[in-house]
Amino acid sequence: MAPPDKKNIQGDIWPRLSKKHEVFVFFRITDPKLFKEHLAILVPNLTTASHAERFRSMIYKKKGEGTFKDLVRFSAINVAFSARGLAKLGAEAFTDDVFNNGQWEDMTYPLEGDDKTKHNGLDDQHDWFHQFTPRNGYLDGVFTITGETEKTLTDTLKSVKLAFGIGVEKVPPGDRPSIQIAFQQQGHVLDDDREHFGWVDGISQPIVIGLDTDEKVEEAKKGLKPIQAGTILVGGEGYKNNYPAWAKDGSFMVFRTYEQRTPEFVKWCAANTKRLLTGPPDLATQELRQFSSRVVGRWPNGAPLELHPDKDIFPEEVPDPIANKIKLYAKWEAEGKDPEAEYKKHEKLSQVDSFTYDPNDQTKCPYAAHIRKCGPRDDFPNYEKHLMIRRGIPYGPVTGNNEKGGGVSQHDRGLLFVSYQSSITDGFRFVQKEWANKEDKPVDFTDKLGNVAPQGIDAIIGQMPPDYRHEHDVTKYEHPAPVANFPDVQKPVPTPSKHYIPIERWVIPRGGEYFFAPSISGMKETLCK
Repeated sequence: MAPPDKKNIQGDIWPRLSKKHEVFVFFRITDPKLFKEHLAILVPNLTTASHAERFRSMIYKKKGEGTFKDLVRFSAINVAFSARGLAKLGAEAFTDDVFNNGQWEDMTYPLEGDDKTKHNGLDDQHDWFHQFTPRNGYLDGVFTITGETEKTLTDTLKSVKLAFGIGVEKVPPGDRPSIQIAFQQQGHVLDDDREHFGWVDGISQPIVIGLDTDEKVEEAKKGLKPIQAGTILVGGEGYKNNYPAWAKDGSFMVFRTYEQRTPEFVKWCAANTKRLLTGPPDLATQELRQFSSRVVGRWPNGAPLELHPDKDIFPEEVPDPIANKIKLYAKWEAEGKDPEAEYKKHEKLSQVDSFTYDPNDQTKCPYAAHIRKCGPRDDFPNYEKHLMIRRGIPYGPVTGNNEKGGGVSQHDRGLLFVSYQSSITDGFRFVQKEWANKEDKPVDFTDKLGNVAPQGIDAIIGQMPPDYRHEHDVTKYEHPAPVANFPDVQKPVPTPSKHYIPIERWVIPRGGEYFFAPSISGMKETLCK
């Protein structure tokens, strides 16, 4: 099979849209016939994989030459549709009940009196933002818009609205809007691409055969296995499901808003760090960082515990990563070194992916660590079938030290999660429901943990039914709380470890929807007709 046509694939699927700021604009189609004509106006302005790759190559080249000095102006647009939106446009439907029924039905838990067949997940319905709920009206689609500044987002969104007849007295074709903007959510990239808990995000993205270079494919064989295009693209190499002909080279997009309770997470980590109360400050800080890194599976700067279990290889002057960067830059500058080059060198050494797990060992990375639960590598045979491309972006303000010290969130912040896969069932849904939410998955390691219990649900995104929640505190569970196995950091990791810790609830799903991001040809030849 020929490699995928990069001119036919939307750019956020691969290689991703460049961004400093990003807005997701959710809409409803009010006039399907007119919408088709308006969509035909937009399609030539969508950012393809080919466009995104060329832009990223230009940026990397300038950085390598040392000529990248100022902020480069850019904007990008992609579009995706829910099953209801595609039905309004008369597209042949997918034979996929998970996608067709939508995320509300797939991910929420039934309330008393609800039809249980219409609620197949563990999200508390009360936690969902009302904009995502059926009572607020279903969503038909989403525009994904990125840029280097908020002003660029505003200007680009204005042009998109104009294409669909919003904000002008008359626009050919038609003299009225074909969509209603339901709402929008906006995010921004944090310093060093971190998420709100403080870890560098977006590491371990799958390398796609036929899209990525042969060099990257060969390198990927040392760690996270390269995947066939059919794992991400409908109809791609290795894709085995039935699909409408128009959907080839498209990808299913999962959008979810996750609130992150950062102060509460820090407080819990501190409560499980014994030396914070009894030991010297330097050892206490080191232990706190080591414990929290075991929960994640990587050190905050990206180094995997499987390769560096005892100490972060990234230089550390002070514990806070942002303050540490400032200190390091000053130190390197005083030594006559190029601070940016030095920092990039250490980033490259830290953010490696050339490793896998030994299913018989958790003395380096715990079985319950987030990246091991959601990306088990050789723990789980044929795990690569369940890989997905992640494209999330943080929203909300960075957590200040005063807020962390108080232990209670004062601002709304979190992650606007996006993933692309050729099957929601095999991708996002499997990772969340079968791996993260089950205490004995991806593999039951009870026999490696002294036959006490399995390793536990994912402490970051794992879910329990809402009935387990504390009545008054959204971040806690009723007693007894679920537990996860994280070896005590004060002693060498024993085999087996019987150190189980009650966990809390710091990541709260606030709703979302399932979409499909069509190919350029799929839109031109079907959705615009």
